[in-house]
Amino acid sequence: MIADGLYFNVMMAASSSLMVIGLILAVVKTRSDEKTAKFRMAKLSLTVAVLALGILNMAQIGVDPEGDSDYLGGCIALAVSYLQAMLFTMAVLVFIRPQEVTRRRVTGQLTAIAVVDAVLIGSFCMLPLRAFLFIYWMGIVLYVALLVYYIRWYRRSYRWFRQQIADCYEEDEIERGLRWLNILFWAALAVGVLALLMLFGRRDIDMCLTVVIAVYYAFLTASFINYELSTPIILPALEGNTLHNSECVDNQCVTNFSATLLVTWIQQGGYLDTQKPVEEIVKELGMTNDQFHQYFQKTEGEDFRTWRIRKRIQHAQQLMQEHPDWPVTRIAQASGFNDRSWFYQQFLRFTGTTVSDFRAGR
Repeated sequence: MIADGLYFNVMMAASSSLMVIGLILAVVKTRSDEKTAKFRMAKLSLTVAVLALGILNMAQIGVDPEGDSDYLGGCIALAVSYLQAMLFTMAVLVFIRPQEVTRRRVTGQLTAIAVVDAVLIGSFCMLPLRAFLFIYWMGIVLYVALLVYYIRWYRRSYRWFRQQIADCYEEDEIERGLRWLNILFWAALAVGVLALLMLFGRRDIDMCLTVVIAVYYAFLTASFINYELSTPIILPALEGNTLHNSECVDNQCVTNFSATLLVTWIQQGGYLDTQKPVEEIVKELGMTNDQFHQYFQKTEGEDFRTWRIRKRIQHAQQLMQEHPDWPVTRIAQASGFNDRSWFYQQFLRFTGTTVSDFRAGR
């Protein structure tokens, strides 16, 4: 029988779109260098996730073109959801904590998911309805537990990554730069939670959510393709972390270079420049990241980020005294602060007084 119902047409269109999106991700070329290795790995995970969903949806339509078999659709949706949750989490973690995305860990999780999926499909095909339903609901509980596990893993890794780049960027810069990763993960989680609704075998829900997921994947694909333009902070930060891992032996880095250029850079107010990333400064000074950061720890007694904010606040205090008629916005910008509210917070933090009280001489 040729299926010509709404369910078949909508599901076929959405599944075909997913297949096209997956193929686009697969064929789009990215720079093949060491700097983009993590990005390419994440793109591969996303490509597999999209194609797997498209293929399994096609298989479901082939077996049940009218969506009459409620539990078959639920089984396939649950099987896909396990895979989606794992691949999406790996795609995000590869940016912020790549050392945890090992081949052994990924292979182990894929194997476990394959076993669970085989049990689900096998129980549907061979066991009585009551026995199948028990396994089916246990599978749903396991899926919820898996989502909770991935959320905790992501939050822990996200906090770790923020700490790693905290001395390279201001807080507002970090928030803007990591916004894309947060959107990627939490939107994927929202899709994963919505997928729970597909486990109850309602054809109308299946159709709506499949369309929503296809649209979401299209948006995500566009974001990935434009990754380097939309999130310039992450790649430099990861490159910096790679350099920062260890270029020193027994903490003797500081003695291996002349600090003359660095001292000159400080005297010339290089710390006021908000456009130049730390990696570029380090390169211009002919230093390694370890040498640069250890210099401030050993010579100034604090990390570079804290030192830089302190110096900028001191510069702002000097400007206020020399130019009492300047507005606060001009003072903040001239001192390396692009955000006035952030300037107010840091001024109070480092001086113990507000900007208005300082200007009033109180």
